Amino acid sequence: MFSIFLRHKFLSAVIFGLLFLSIICQVILGVIFYKLINDADNMPTTENRLLKQCKLKFINCHKLNGRMLNTSVYVDKFISKIRIMGISLTRLSHLAGQLMMLSVLVTGISICISLAGGDTLFQIIPYYLVSILGLYLYFSISGIVDISGKKNLLKTNLVDYLENHLLPRLELENETGKNEINSQEEKESRLSEEEPGKENILIDYADELEDLLKEFLA
Repeated sequence: MFSIFLRHKFLSAVIFGLLFLSIICQVILGVIFYKLINDADNMPTTENRLLKQCKLKFINCHKLNGRMLNTSVYVDKFISKIRIMGISLTRLSHLAGQLMMLSVLVTGISICISLAGGDTLFQIIPYYLVSILGLYLYFSISGIVDISGKKNLLKTNLVDYLENHLLPRLELENETGKNEINSQEEKESRLSEEEPGKENILIDYADELEDLLKEFLA
């Protein structure tokens, strides 16, 4: 019964190849989000390049704007900009679904070609089995990987760290810097007020020395 795959080797290879790539895309997404979530639990000491970029950009935005107004939007933008081989995670997820649907489409084309070639309904049953099992496998892995749930969990972890840990520290440093600047300005102001008095004292000493020299020469 499965000999039909040998008679249509090219189409069969395309069907199984598309199905395999679709599943691989789902697995890659799951692994990426799993690693990011684990590393996000250790944000202060993380060595993850993407998460370090997230912190650095947040700090720079805070310094430029004075305060990060919407951390949730910032994290959403950060996650949407994550690339794997130039492909965003959202597009990779969509690509997995498109590959699965292409596999089903090629299966349908293979069935039509087989029927046109004189194959019976019994002989093309393997194509139906491959389509049904492929769809079942795809949606099963999608449920196990749970890209949407992992994305929300990563966002929650990042927002929690940035808002409740990093942002208060940045505001404290900013406040400390302002206090130091104000203190320096006060010192400079005091010195500028004292300088005229010092000049008057020096002028008095100069006048006394001049009088003494006149008396001595006289």
